[in-house]
Amino acid sequence: MYDAYRLSIFLQRNHFLESRPFGLGTRSLVFFAFTDSEPRCPYDISFICHNFKFLRVLDFECINMGISFPDEIGLLVRMRYLAVCGYLPSVPESIANLRNLETLIVKGLHGKIVLLDTIWHLASLRHLHVNDHVAFNLDGKDPEGCFQLENLMSFSRPSLSCGGDMQRIIRRFPNLCKLRCIFYESRDSSHNCNQFPRLDVLAHLESLNIFYYGRTLSSSGFILPMNLKKLTISEFHLPWSNISAIGRLKNLQVLKLNSGAFEGQTWEMKEGEFQELKFLKLDSLNVVHWKAAADPLPKLQRLVLQNCKDLQEVPDDFAEIPELETIEVLWCGQSAEESAKEIEEANEDIKVLISRL
Repeated sequence: MYDAYRLSIFLQRNHFLESRPFGLGTRSLVFFAFTDSEPRCPYDISFICHNFKFLRVLDFECINMGISFPDEIGLLVRMRYLAVCGYLPSVPESIANLRNLETLIVKGLHGKIVLLDTIWHLASLRHLHVNDHVAFNLDGKDPEGCFQLENLMSFSRPSLSCGGDMQRIIRRFPNLCKLRCIFYESRDSSHNCNQFPRLDVLAHLESLNIFYYGRTLSSSGFILPMNLKKLTISEFHLPWSNISAIGRLKNLQVLKLNSGAFEGQTWEMKEGEFQELKFLKLDSLNVVHWKAAADPLPKLQRLVLQNCKDLQEVPDDFAEIPELETIEVLWCGQSAEESAKEIEEANEDIKVLISRL
């Protein structure tokens, strides 16, 4: 029996669970596995719901629950933080009993996890994080009336179709500040379902990370919240002309363009774009020529070029950026490396770091 109010245990999984611990006075239970190996062997943790029935924090991210939550999970009505792990196909309906839950973390060990409609009853939920990805069970209908998760601030990693379903879902997170998600091509072949979704309804969104899976979207451009400060995009394969919609975001400070975010040999920046940008990363893009506008990226502090093997040069105007501190050239071609070194020679305040394969 444990008397501690907050309990952190570092032990082998089987030793901990076979001991059938007990602690009615415990409010926080966090388990760390003795080894870091993936928890392949499933365990029955249902006794925890009886032996620690007054828990507010339960972190079992290191313990494999198998293919389902225990039915008894709904007994932990005081729970505010829950982190679990397993080969879980869905989050059960009994989770709706946890009306005080503020943080839900589900580490899926295989494929997607489905959120049933009962998720909309968790009105106190502030942080919802699921890996590898999560899907909604809509069955062609709006989920249970007009419920919204008005307190939800961060969400990862929903998998959303570029169509009507996605628009209906994101409107139910009106105060979302941080979103990491997957967009995929809609099964609907109509033109309107092959466009970048409207995300400007998320007026409070500050951080957005999007991965796209499917055929290239129509060139309708990005529709993003103007309050956005951090943006990471991958695999959209759009022409560089579409980047101007991002460049007009007045509060954007961090931009990461990862594998296939844009395609084309030439990126020609326009005057007045990216006025507040402090960090820029280009990773695994096929751009060859990068042309800067007058007074480019005036507040840029750090530039990272990674695995852009075709890039010929960093714009020499970057030597005039007053706040630029470092340029990192990682696994790019010799021409890009040499142009970065020339910028360093022109401005001794800029440090260039080069890494080769």
